[in-house]
Amino acid sequence: MASVYGYITLGNLENYTGLDYSTIDSVALADVKIEKKITDAERMVNAYLGVSAGVTKTDAVIITTMMLSAKICHNSVISLGYLEGTETEHDELLGMSIKQILDTFLGGSKDVMIDSIPMSGASYHKPDSRM
Repeated sequence: MASVYGYITLGNLENYTGLDYSTIDSVALADVKIEKKITDAERMVNAYLGVSAGVTKTDAVIITTMMLSAKICHNSVISLGYLEGTETEHDELLGMSIKQILDTFLGGSKDVMIDSIPMSGASYHKPDSRM
């Protein structure tokens, strides 16, 4: 299984965090459970942008999904009793709330984040006759 919207992959997240979650706890942090957490982050991005379907994978969407997923997974790792008290290079991010992450990386750009081009290629406008 992969995340629903495919904004990032499990491999992207593990490369970013430097953690292989299934080696930390193969049951509680199995790949399918981490991919569900990625989907949760994708849904937060969609909700923030006010859409129910996927959006174009812009840099802002990708990095926001990555950061939210990292925060959610880090909280899971800590709640299981792993890495407690360990300093990471992502401590500033981990101290941010989910809303702060969304506002920081997506705030002010809601209007440009949504793909307004019909994916089917159909056009709802008549061609410009001046061309």
